[in-house]
Amino acid sequence: MIKRRLAPIILSLSSILILTACAQRLSYPEQSGVSEQSLSSGPDIRSIPKDEFLCTVGWLDDATILLALESNGEYGLYSHDLDTGKEQPIRTFSDRLVFVALSANGRRILVQVANQQGNNVMMIDKSGNALAEIRFSEGLLTGVSWNPANEGKLFLSAQKTVGSLENYLWDLSSDEAMVALPVTGEMPVWYSENMYLQKKTANDGVSALVLSDVRFPGKDTVIDQEILAYGLEDESVWVVTPSDFNAEELFVVSYYPLLIAQGYVALPRIADGSRLIIPEFETWRDSDEIFALLPKQESDIAAGITFELAKIDFPENAMKVLTEVERMAPISVSPEGSYVLYGERYEYLYDVERNGWIQLSE
Repeated sequence: MIKRRLAPIILSLSSILILTACAQRLSYPEQSGVSEQSLSSGPDIRSIPKDEFLCTVGWLDDATILLALESNGEYGLYSHDLDTGKEQPIRTFSDRLVFVALSANGRRILVQVANQQGNNVMMIDKSGNALAEIRFSEGLLTGVSWNPANEGKLFLSAQKTVGSLENYLWDLSSDEAMVALPVTGEMPVWYSENMYLQKKTANDGVSALVLSDVRFPGKDTVIDQEILAYGLEDESVWVVTPSDFNAEELFVVSYYPLLIAQGYVALPRIADGSRLIIPEFETWRDSDEIFALLPKQESDIAAGITFELAKIDFPENAMKVLTEVERMAPISVSPEGSYVLYGERYEYLYDVERNGWIQLSE
């Protein structure tokens, strides 16, 4: 057995969806302080002025990204065609744009804007039309999970104070305001119209992956224990746990579809100071291959830690390293697997076919 405690309930799951786009609070760092990567040059794509670039939000299609930009005090969302370099405005805002998230299918965008009177949260479509808007005084959004059966039902995570996260349910069909959820730490992730997954951490620091139902609060089903991290996209599920056999390794187990364990990989257990480094995983449409950003322990301890962007084929238990990067950061794969966004603000783009890097902002 490659995993000793996978409860039978997970075998009944048939469809899982998680937002994989860049859902983040926009922070507007000093542009001169942004870390510059020593990356190989890629194909010639017009770069975005650094003083305008805020964030790449995610993928509208395989060759079009959604950008958050700021120019002359005006904030806006734009589609950016990677083939032509042309940008088309989707919606602009006179108020400060502090959060943007894109649904997995690229049809809806969630934004939070702030002014002296407070914060507003707005749902718009990819043409910029407002679908819903609500006054939100509970803090700054940090994450969102879209219901796979109903995009008008979302889980939101907000930061009230430093280190304090609150989770909410927003149902656009209801006249009620956002409903606060019990404190669990991490934001829950929708599994179906009513059921969701979340990681709960006990007082001893050990986390469990549990299945919950909005109709029956407090009645949780434990899926697995000793969970370090998990990821979900469509019918792909991967779970990161300590190895059963080697204290110096981590197991990453992949399931697709959920009735079948595709395989697993064992990775070195590497810490950066007191923090354990958890790999990043991203799948792409209709593929058994998963892109991963993995830490690599150099044989020479003095050389420190390096990181690799790789493709993992779990059914074949095979891994192909594509390139090295300088640090662990989020990744997002285009729908057809042609490109990989990389960086805290997705400021870099890796062209898979040409094996080259593109810096999106100057």
